[in-house]
Amino acid sequence: MRTLILKCRFYLDIIKMGLSVDQYNNLEKCDLLFMCHDADRPLKLNGVAYATLIDSVREEFEQRGFKCISVAHYGSKLTGSKAFGYPISLNRKYLYYLIVGKLFTFLRLETFFQVPNFYNYLFKKTAPKVIIAIGTTAILCKVARANNILAVELLHGTGYKFIPWGWDKRETKYLPKLILSLDEISSLSLSPLLRNGIKIFTIPNPFLKRFLPNKFDLLPNEWKEVLGNGYKKRILISLSWGYSGDHDEFIEFSDVLSNGLFYEELADLIKSEQNVFWCFRLHPVQMALDKYRDLRKFLDGFVKANVNCEWIQSSNLPFPIVAASCSGNITMASMSCYDAAAMGVQSLMLCPTIQTGGIHEDWFEDLVNEGYITKQRVDRLFLKNWVQSTEKIEPRLSNLNDEGSWKCAIDWILCESGLKSASET
Repeated sequence: MRTLILKCRFYLDIIKMGLSVDQYNNLEKCDLLFMCHDADRPLKLNGVAYATLIDSVREEFEQRGFKCISVAHYGSKLTGSKAFGYPISLNRKYLYYLIVGKLFTFLRLETFFQVPNFYNYLFKKTAPKVIIAIGTTAILCKVARANNILAVELLHGTGYKFIPWGWDKRETKYLPKLILSLDEISSLSLSPLLRNGIKIFTIPNPFLKRFLPNKFDLLPNEWKEVLGNGYKKRILISLSWGYSGDHDEFIEFSDVLSNGLFYEELADLIKSEQNVFWCFRLHPVQMALDKYRDLRKFLDGFVKANVNCEWIQSSNLPFPIVAASCSGNITMASMSCYDAAAMGVQSLMLCPTIQTGGIHEDWFEDLVNEGYITKQRVDRLFLKNWVQSTEKIEPRLSNLNDEGSWKCAIDWILCESGLKSASET
């Protein structure tokens, strides 16, 4: 029943998005076009939503003098003045082309006419040389290639152990020409795509590198808050989506996590460890989508009943800031453990799928071997001992200081697309 309700809410949201007012009059010619969804805009900067990865990259290109425009993926609500860079909403236009395309197929008109396409419309209006997106769809890549536009996928996660999204089964014309990977493990996992002519650059995380000690003073003041003052210890709980019946891979554990977020054993520990401040951080998807309103409501009630925990600030501040103020991080199975390691914070991971014998037992093994992760099935005594003993260790900076690789990626993008920097024009 819960799954049915979630699906009904999802389709209702789709219909509402399609009926919303578009901002297509704001489309104009640009050098680079950026695209992502609400879930990739988890922060606030100057009172508006900020996309940690996409907006960080956009700012770097703008500093080089290029004209940049952001367009929100279909279904987004954080558009226009609600978000950094004024991302343009085209929900209604997208739905229009989707319906027309289906109608053409149904009537078999594609034999006689070219099927109207949303991305053809978008690229004709903006004429970009490059499109950088989180979530490059097959049709986006196909139309970009047909229009000689360089399509770039910016991976939003770290530590991929496989080729995601079925890309290894796509024809080359449905793939981006360039993948910007944030770590060597992901680059190696995606390396079979090289035979399709796909270029892969391993770059430092464009957002995380802003929190290096030598750059900390450059951060906006609103990103420098400290949580839970006056407590002996602070523990971060990085929540993952997928445990409330909304992800087939974890559906068997939705009954184990009765609240859809965390184990009851952890709830009991929070109630007993009153000298510890607990920072709950919702996954950006859980923050962005209406279908998770019940989970947010549950967390509201839990926090009100337990004064030694909080979730709103912990979910809205930059992850590195929250992690840096904590002694440890507890999660089910989240790639955020790589970001925690960069802050010198060890993670305890509880999801059965990543334990010995689980279907993803090989995930995060690099961090396990380096001492940044402990995998453990939930156990009351172990949880208590881990929380009491965990402390920060040496930060795992990985490639965050490697500005050379980022420069190489930018140079390749400019060369491949035909763009020239402002200093060359």
